[in-house]
Amino acid sequence: MYLIFFSLLFLSYCQDPTVFKASDKVSYIIKDRLQRPADLLFFTEGLAFIADDMLLESTGLYGDSEIHYIDNVFDKQNIELKSRQPIGKQYFGEGCSKIQNKNGKDEIYMLTWKERKAFLLNSNLQLVQELEIPGEIQEGWGMTTYKNNEGEEMLLISDGTNRLYHVDPSDFKVKKTVSVRLENGNDLNKLNELEIIGDGTVLANIYETPLIAQIDPHDGRLIDILDFTALIQDVESVKGKGYADPMFNKVLNGIAYRNGNLILSGKQWPYFYQIELQSQQQS
Repeated sequence: MYLIFFSLLFLSYCQDPTVFKASDKVSYIIKDRLQRPADLLFFTEGLAFIADDMLLESTGLYGDSEIHYIDNVFDKQNIELKSRQPIGKQYFGEGCSKIQNKNGKDEIYMLTWKERKAFLLNSNLQLVQELEIPGEIQEGWGMTTYKNNEGEEMLLISDGTNRLYHVDPSDFKVKKTVSVRLENGNDLNKLNELEIIGDGTVLANIYETPLIAQIDPHDGRLIDILDFTALIQDVESVKGKGYADPMFNKVLNGIAYRNGNLILSGKQWPYFYQIELQSQQQS
């Protein structure tokens, strides 16, 4: 049986924060709301930690798609945007991820939605190579990185269906595909942004819902579905304050995990939410 593994590396609050129920097995607390400055509101598609205090973010919408770094993410006074790289008005940006190649160099990958293109970038976010999305993958949606049994970094990609694709970055070809299904056998579709967490499982946004699926990436087995409705309600509470387009308030998208820190966000959301997940006590 899989247990969600999260290191408790956060400073304690002066008073107990509200505990929300995510599922029968997991609860969570909002450790902090990391507010984005007005110039940091984006149509978030991909999110990943690059360093303990730096995020890589890829964004969508035709004419606005780009990839960039967000530095000092936990410093509310000094959070800043770095190395903005537009990808072209003809592209709708999607998920992104960083790997370390066999030569020890960092490489950044970014997907596009329907254009059948992916981009290989260097650590300065400069284009190295334009790639074709493999034919098995219907569209570009989410992407994350994991290590295979040989210790080599691989890409895991979603395409809005119930399938996850294991892609070798050395040739950008699909090596394995797994399908995710609910307990009743129905497909769990609309798998979107992906993030590998501390126990090796993958968290996947389920598009247009407040839900995140926890999945074994190797066989597609569904471990849990986590409900983050409280975050949607919090975002909706800032309507009319110039932060988010109301139509996107309900779109939870963007998961980043590093050293026990879990960050969740959404499309044009005013905050990065720092989340702590806890196992529910069994009576």
